[in-house]
Amino acid sequence: MSTGDLDTDDPVEAPVDLAAEAADALSAIEASPLEERSAGFDALAEQLRRELERSDPTRSAG
Repeated sequence: MSTGDLDTDDPVEAPVDLAAEAADALSAIEASPLEERSAGFDALAEQLRRELERSDPTRSAG
């Protein structure tokens, strides 16, 4: 299976894809100049928070 075959709406497959994306983003942030890293970490944290809220089954039930 290639990464193009992943169903990001499938809760089993999505975390693996998100983990890979987060790892890539962290690598890119850490390769950035020091003065740019804070903004990169903040943006990544916001993106992960939005994804967590979107995928949280208790939000749709409540």
